[in-house]
Amino acid sequence: MRLLVTVKLPKNPEHDPRNKKTGPCPMNDGYMCTDVTGEHHTVLWTNSNGIFDAEEYFKGLGHHVTRIEELCE
Repeated sequence: MRLLVTVKLPKNPEHDPRNKKTGPCPMNDGYMCTDVTGEHHTVLWTNSNGIFDAEEYFKGLGHHVTRIEELCE
């Protein structure tokens, strides 16, 4: 099962939604992001037995999960 897991990070005082910054994503190590200072970031999660496992995993890391979507195969 492949899932898109969106989490909300703590508010960044440097974030300007009218001037987004591209750079290394704070949630996806080694990958680029078009809004690095933004609060919401999405991760492709492939090691999951379901939505609830993914939610518990990210909550266990201290992240606030805002959305989980299953990808169609």
